[in-house]
Amino acid sequence: MSSIKPSWSERELPAFFKRWRTDWKNEDLDPDNYLDFEGGLRFVLAAAWLFCPETVEYRGCVFLKERFRQSTVDDWFTKLGDDRNRIEVVVNHVELWGTFNNTALTDDDQLGEELPQLALALGECWQGVLSARYPDLEITVEVSDEEDGAYGPTVTFWTSPSVSPFG
Repeated sequence: MSSIKPSWSERELPAFFKRWRTDWKNEDLDPDNYLDFEGGLRFVLAAAWLFCPETVEYRGCVFLKERFRQSTVDDWFTKLGDDRNRIEVVVNHVELWGTFNNTALTDDDQLGEELPQLALALGECWQGVLSARYPDLEITVEVSDEEDGAYGPTVTFWTSPSVSPFG
């Protein structure tokens, strides 16, 4: 999986959810019901920072606030010169395996297999949020999954000045 424009149009319900719904003997239950039954509000509130991240602007770039360190970004400018797009890509790069490194990804819930779908959802959210937040910039969100599986699903973004069709 690799895409520049994230798209999550063909969702599949996660295996753990299907099993939960079957255990309740009610195939009409949906993900909203799961969140309510399982006390998911705490997790959803925390996930808001992942799906609608805070950002900072620095040296003509946009960075995820949680990943931004001025000294690190300055080091990247020294190494990469004025290649703002590459600097944003590196600093804003989120590996979902790293985000969930304390979660068993290979057990019966098959959560590791669900991460590519999560990456696409995250990418779509970032695209919408960042485009609304920075209307004068073109936002490019990239969702990828390394062929060799080294990093797992990743999401990053970079910005460019918007080009007006009217010149």
